[in-house]
Amino acid sequence: MNKANKKSVSTGFAVRPGEWFLYRKRLHGDQHELGIRKIDLRKDLALMHRWVNQPYASRFWGMQGTLKALYVFYEPKLEEGHLQLFFACIGATPVALIEVYPVLHSELAGALDFTETDYGIHLLMAPYREVKAAVPVNIDGLSVWVLKATQQMLFGFSAVKRIVAEPDEQNTHACRLAEKAGFQYIKTLQLEDKMARLYTIVRHEI
Repeated sequence: MNKANKKSVSTGFAVRPGEWFLYRKRLHGDQHELGIRKIDLRKDLALMHRWVNQPYASRFWGMQGTLKALYVFYEPKLEEGHLQLFFACIGATPVALIEVYPVLHSELAGALDFTETDYGIHLLMAPYREVKAAVPVNIDGLSVWVLKATQQMLFGFSAVKRIVAEPDEQNTHACRLAEKAGFQYIKTLQLEDKMARLYTIVRHEI
């Protein structure tokens, strides 16, 4: 990775001094605010660990294991600028985990005409009981809100021109979610651990 590209990845999602959230938007009238903040791996690891070890996350997220194993997986990727981690929050309460990665540093690199302005995302919603605790009234389609907010947050940075999603084709919920959030289906391709449906969205499509 050249220095210029590494800088765009590792510092391109910087929070202004005194700010905690990179993105904020009112939901459901003015009753709730959705925010996206960067994760502090050491402080937030226990919460991430609990989520990824939930039964609903086991099939498609594939990050089950110990706290140490989770830290060892994420820490070098964050240090190298090959991954960014965020929480989507209602108020101050996290309701979703978001991974953002530069596509050229993934196994997708040769799958399309990708450049350094292409970023991929993975989304894991919090356990339902934690979402209900944060949002005592029903907000229909919260996962769609979160995914669209992630798009808007990322497209707020000049380094990002296109966003990529590659859910397992058997994860019909994730595929439907991508389509509801405006992603365009490109093709199905074999990745190392799954048959994936490749979706993309560019700035003018949101």
